[in-house]
Amino acid sequence: MKTIKQISTKVSRMAEKLVQVTLVVMVAVMTVIIILQVFMRYLFLYSLSWSEEVARYLMIWVAFLGASLALKYGFHIGVEFVITRIPDKARARVNLVAKLSILVFLIFFTIGGFQVSWAVRDQDSPALLFSMGYAYLSAPIGGVFMIIQLLNSLVEDWVK
Repeated sequence: MKTIKQISTKVSRMAEKLVQVTLVVMVAVMTVIIILQVFMRYLFLYSLSWSEEVARYLMIWVAFLGASLALKYGFHIGVEFVITRIPDKARARVNLVAKLSILVFLIFFTIGGFQVSWAVRDQDSPALLFSMGYAYLSAPIGGVFMIIQLLNSLVEDWVK
């Protein structure tokens, strides 16, 4: 039977791989669209009406999905100056309280994000005319992936 640490690590790795592949595709599509727009505008004097909107929404998705990888690898901003001056036993407790606080925030953030996405589902984007709910889903989906990575971090800290 698998332990909770093994399950947590497996789910975290699967989420990480999914996010990595998605980010690579999104950044590649965004890059191609922006380059295409530049060429169309300056070489053919024709502007694509939808390119800026697609690039904007892809960038928003990249930011929220990328935040889960930043959380996993500890790339988010921290106050190292204060943490390094706390004794080891207290440092572990402060770290636990910080992670639990972030978890509570992410739960509310994700729930609120789904509520906002649902609320704007009937609003259409200006150029593409698709539901703005898809654009707003970036926040709660990113929140879900951040929760997965944070729970894995808590399990790794708790189960040695």
